[in-house]
Amino acid sequence: MIAKNTTVDNLRLVVKRTNLYEQVADELERAILETGLVSGDDDKLPSEQALAAKFGVSRTVIREALKLVKERGLIAQRTGEGSYITKPSPAAISSVVNRMILMDNISDDELVAVRSILEVASCRLAAANAEDSDIAQMASILDSMSKNWDDNEAMIRMDTDFHIAIAVASKNKLLAILIEAMTVLIRKFIRKSIYAPDAKPDGMMRHSVILDALKTKNPDAAEAAILNHLEVSRQNVAWFTLHYGSERADENSPPQK
Repeated sequence: MIAKNTTVDNLRLVVKRTNLYEQVADELERAILETGLVSGDDDKLPSEQALAAKFGVSRTVIREALKLVKERGLIAQRTGEGSYITKPSPAAISSVVNRMILMDNISDDELVAVRSILEVASCRLAAANAEDSDIAQMASILDSMSKNWDDNEAMIRMDTDFHIAIAVASKNKLLAILIEAMTVLIRKFIRKSIYAPDAKPDGMMRHSVILDALKTKNPDAAEAAILNHLEVSRQNVAWFTLHYGSERADENSPPQK
């Protein structure tokens, strides 16, 4: 691990005098990725002073390089402790994608369409690959939802947790990452959809239908169930927009007309 110089000794930096901190950041990223380190307390980077000596640059350059590596989601900086290797989070992916959506004027319909593609793939794979522990996890989430009926934010969180659990059950790690990142982007739709008449009990029922299809390992039934669920959710969002316009729903009560 880096802390024991298993990668630092092999760092190779051809020093140029332009964008020096970017070159250092690129080399640190290469070392982290090529070593395949798992984030944890043992994966601590050397001190700024040690890195500065290794690269032959100032500590100011090292600090700027570390900031850039942090922005890439590869390290976490702990005050008074130093920098530790970490994995980029789905939230970081969502943030990047959201900026692209805004800059390219990507419509809500396009976003929902991509969600549908990912969710269908996730359900079909989960129907084939879900283990008993995955089914138990999804059932537990639905049970928790039934006990938090009046807490909208808890319902939204568990709704997204259910979809993430399906993706995890697909056993496709990249798909699970993309689905989790997507949940951040579509949370605004889920928040709006719960205010439609009977949306909560209807959503619970449709989640149960999805789970039943996964239990029976029926990919076609799972696909039909998720598509039906997503279509009803789309209709609920349309109901919200018709009655409240584009106003954002708050945490536990609908916006005022």
